[in-house]
Amino acid sequence: MSLFQELKRRNVFRVGIAYVVGSWLLLQFTEVLSELLKLPEQVGPIVVTVVLIGLPLALFFAWAFELTPEGLKREHEVDREESITPQTGRRLDRVIIVMLAVALAYFIWESRFSERQPEPAPETAAESVADSDPTAQTEATPADEVKRQSIAVLPFASRSSLEEDEFFVEGIHDDLLTNLARIGSLKVISRTSMLRFKDTAKPIREIAAELGVATIMEGAVQRSGGTVRINVQLIDARNEGHLWGEIFDRELTAESLFEIQSEISEKIAAALKATLSPEERRRISDRPTDNLAAYNAYLRGRQRMARRNSTDLEQAMAEFERAVELDPQFAVAWVGLAETANLLPFYSTADRMEMLARQEQAVRRALDLNPRLGEAHLSLAAFYRDQERYEEAEAAFRRAIELSPNYATAHFWYASFLRNWPSRYARALELIRKAAELDPLSSIIQANVADTYLTLGRFEDADRQLQRLLEMDPEFVPAFSMHARLAELNGRFDEQVRWLRTGTELDPGRILNYAIQTLPLLNLGDQTGVAAIKKTIEELDREHVANGYVDALDSLYRQNYAAALEAVNWVDSRTGRLPSNQITFGSIRLLSEDYRGARESFVIAEPRFFDRDTWAAALDQQGALGCTVAWVLARTGEPDVGEALLARTLDYMENELPKYVEHADRFDYPACYLIRGDLDRAIAAFETQVEHGHYSFWWLNTRMPWYEPLRGTLRFEAAMQQIHANNERQRANLARVDAAASL
Repeated sequence: MSLFQELKRRNVFRVGIAYVVGSWLLLQFTEVLSELLKLPEQVGPIVVTVVLIGLPLALFFAWAFELTPEGLKREHEVDREESITPQTGRRLDRVIIVMLAVALAYFIWESRFSERQPEPAPETAAESVADSDPTAQTEATPADEVKRQSIAVLPFASRSSLEEDEFFVEGIHDDLLTNLARIGSLKVISRTSMLRFKDTAKPIREIAAELGVATIMEGAVQRSGGTVRINVQLIDARNEGHLWGEIFDRELTAESLFEIQSEISEKIAAALKATLSPEERRRISDRPTDNLAAYNAYLRGRQRMARRNSTDLEQAMAEFERAVELDPQFAVAWVGLAETANLLPFYSTADRMEMLARQEQAVRRALDLNPRLGEAHLSLAAFYRDQERYEEAEAAFRRAIELSPNYATAHFWYASFLRNWPSRYARALELIRKAAELDPLSSIIQANVADTYLTLGRFEDADRQLQRLLEMDPEFVPAFSMHARLAELNGRFDEQVRWLRTGTELDPGRILNYAIQTLPLLNLGDQTGVAAIKKTIEELDREHVANGYVDALDSLYRQNYAAALEAVNWVDSRTGRLPSNQITFGSIRLLSEDYRGARESFVIAEPRFFDRDTWAAALDQQGALGCTVAWVLARTGEPDVGEALLARTLDYMENELPKYVEHADRFDYPACYLIRGDLDRAIAAFETQVEHGHYSFWWLNTRMPWYEPLRGTLRFEAAMQQIHANNERQRANLARVDAAASL
């Protein structure tokens, strides 16, 4: 008899199956009982160990012994004629069937009625053009289905009245959240949202429900001379029961602070039954610096940077510079320096090129010191993005999220990056929703949810989102900028100006806010308003790039194309000679009928349009620019290639743009149809744009050479008259508002 037949005869297989199924049921019931009876954490591992040891023993006894009517005997002592193994096997079969039925019932109960949060189904791929809408808003998660491994850490209370200690306590809180964000199996609410609960009197359950978490952590920090006391407790939000708490009394050194943070992170993970990979355990145990003075400077820098205004950002940079001076090996301080350099040009008059160089130097230093820092990879991604090195930027974004999966800013910045590609709009919305889940009360993230809706053409959703944001944070300047963009996309340029002016009043030092007002004023034909904007910018900083933006737009409006080229060249020299700037150069040269010069610009801006094999990739990012390049190709000696590119571009715009993108008529269909010579479809598309208010830059676009066949036609002139009438009405509205404000 073969070994297989002998194992079967002795019921070894049946015993093994029965043991495995029974052990699985035992482990499930042990987990349930542990939660209900609050059994010690050691119970589960003990049961697993016993089960693993018992399996080989059970198989051995099944092989070596047989149960007989006279009791347990060695198998070789039993006469096969008198063996009852067949009857025993049938009994085991019935036992196995019963256990499988119990296991199935448990599985159904757990999947349908257990409190565990099911994994969310992935959204439809961004590239899909199926009829289903992958961008549809999902229902809010009910409170009783909140992920059990989720936590919000309330701002720590400071047991001191000194301002320096306030920075210290906020920094400890920030660092702990950064550490927890590195644990992939946890959902951790970001610091921005948590700051709204500083000194709150709200009940724990209410806070947890608002943030969508199952557990809340409270803490207090007291610094006294050379010692520090950190008191923390973890609370189950369902019943406000105490899960874990501890008081840490240590000597005040950088080493002891990081040890406490690592210990707290590990104990939170254990209390929430979160799995820590060896890599995650190493990352949360990293000790960034041994220099307490450098650490204190770093903490002050983080708090200053979070305030997002020119004065605090400049002070933040000084603090980070102090930190790396005291400890050149302090990697996260180098990251802080890089992030501040990235932000300063947008909030002050800092020179962009100088800050870009400092950003690159700082982030590369950080990565040399610690290549596992998710924050450093995110800063590197921002650097690559601003240099238009898109493949490298995407790789860095992905690495940042991999290393810090709960880092809301990484999801938010990656979402903004993906909005450059229509085929990836759905993925961008998925990422910004994830960021909002991790940091639900972050104003900047909520503003970018609205911005993503704008990109998708979902204007009503964007408007509702912005209204909620302003209710939550009435003086949040980027929300006013988003409202302005919504107004622009709907042709309400007077509203756009008013929203931008309100933002400028709240943040008068942000010089770019003034320059942005130039476009809606020119859309309204208000050159006097543009002159006032230019004067204000010159008074703030004559050498700032904002002056060049205003000069370029004003010169284009006045059809002084030589002056416009000069202004754009001045801006280009101060923004790093980016390839995308050449699109503007090419467009101006088209208006000057310099088709050779336009071609040279477009070759630099988007070389993929000059290689058939890369047309698809170029169209996915640049869309209707393909029609413009096709026009240029036809007039620079390659009419056949131009005709083929035009056909491919129209096929992309008509058939490949995602079907869930609303108000697709805002893309430049009129230009493409005019270049093809299809005047009927061109004028119909133009009339639709005017009707829907999608005609920003109307004064520039309609001067392009391909509009020549429409000029003087009844339908085109009627549409243009409608634009002028709308603008006249809006100018009057704006004048009334200005007059009322001056009273």
